[in-house]
Amino acid sequence: MDDSPHRLDPRIARSETAIRNALLEQLRSGRNFNSLTVSEIAEHANVTRKTFYARVGSLDQLVERMVLDLFKEISSQIDDRMLIMPVVGNTLSIMVLGQCEEHKAVLAPLVRRCSASLFMEPLSEVLAHMLARVTEVNQTPKLEPVEQAYLVAAIASIIHGVLWVWVKRGFCETPDRIANFVDTLLVEGLQKIMQAGGSKPASST
Repeated sequence: MDDSPHRLDPRIARSETAIRNALLEQLRSGRNFNSLTVSEIAEHANVTRKTFYARVGSLDQLVERMVLDLFKEISSQIDDRMLIMPVVGNTLSIMVLGQCEEHKAVLAPLVRRCSASLFMEPLSEVLAHMLARVTEVNQTPKLEPVEQAYLVAAIASIIHGVLWVWVKRGFCETPDRIANFVDTLLVEGLQKIMQAGGSKPASST
């Protein structure tokens, strides 16, 4: 739901914040997302159902927007210098995971209590933007749309899976340790794909 024209209206901001906080409160209490209703969240947020629908659309859209806002904020902290290939060290992964840990009060209940499918579209949007930045910074060939779609979906699934385990384990591992694993799993293959501009078919002679 595109409500950007209303972002500066303090009344709308207050009601959106109340709705988001009401959802997080219910998730932290142990409620699974699929058991919640618009009426419950509206009541806890002290808004009407009409206001809820006007501000966030649906419960699914509410979660997707919260995930999108969170990862947009994290990605905004990434400096272009961190995207230069070949990547040396795991500074980028440590920073991103450190940001996830800092936002665990919001991230943990969403990851633990909501369906993974609600993460895929917002994560994919942020990742597609990040891949465009990587391409621009490194002046590499653009991926074909179908290759980018598969790559973004694969990375989004891995990110959600790693976060789900980390949340389940109570964030007991440090970002450094998780970053070492993620980089070993992702970075080498990702760099090869980006530098080659995807898996181009061999030209016929």
